[in-house]
Amino acid sequence: MLNTKRNLLSVALASAITLTATGVHAQTVDDEAKAKAKAEAVDLDTVTVTGIRRGIESAISVKRDSSSIVEAISAEDIGKLPDVSIAESIARLPGLAAQRVAGRAQAISVRGLSPDFATTLLNGREMVSTGDNRSVEFDQYPSELISGVTVYKTPDAGLVGQGLSGTLDMQTVRPLSYNERVIAVSGRYQKNSLGEAAGEDPYGNRLNFSYVDKFADNTIGLAIGISHSEMSKQENQVGLYEPWQAIGDNWRPGVAAGT
Repeated sequence: MLNTKRNLLSVALASAITLTATGVHAQTVDDEAKAKAKAEAVDLDTVTVTGIRRGIESAISVKRDSSSIVEAISAEDIGKLPDVSIAESIARLPGLAAQRVAGRAQAISVRGLSPDFATTLLNGREMVSTGDNRSVEFDQYPSELISGVTVYKTPDAGLVGQGLSGTLDMQTVRPLSYNERVIAVSGRYQKNSLGEAAGEDPYGNRLNFSYVDKFADNTIGLAIGISHSEMSKQENQVGLYEPWQAIGDNWRPGVAAGT
């Protein structure tokens, strides 16, 4: 009887030891899994975003501090506006729209009125148009050379030659505001599907170079920018021509009959 009790006691102790060892082993495995997961989390790649926040804060500060109703865009660094021309960037602002010519955003409409009713300034100076109207061709201004744009939707006493629909003030780079010399070079690969339809090479390129520096104990600033764009395009036109007609000694413009 005594031997039987001892055997039962031995079996019970052995079972208890086995269960304890199993629990310790399970706890060890859990700890190792947690440590491994933590190590893997630490080794993950990090995503760092720089520059964008400053550009957004600058635009918000312009709107907040202005006594007029304005919209603003600001580049976080030279050559960092995402669009090809400044017209593309301006068209993204509320209340503004772009009129496209040959696929490019060219004229800017404020509050739905004609671009002729808006005035455009460059660093506070009124700009003239190269066309036969008062609207400025914004596609001639590369976005890489513009640091920001402020659109005044209401009159402002500090502006000269304000437009009826609004006033757009473009600002170029301020060399004296940079702490050090800046050399920026950028290139883009472009494609125009309309160029391919005309049997031409639809691919093009866009190259930009900017140089900013200060001299004479930071009293003289210099900013130089060069932009080059090359791309094929296609224009479709429909015309109606009349036959040639003799009028006195002259011929009436047109094409030969039956053409």
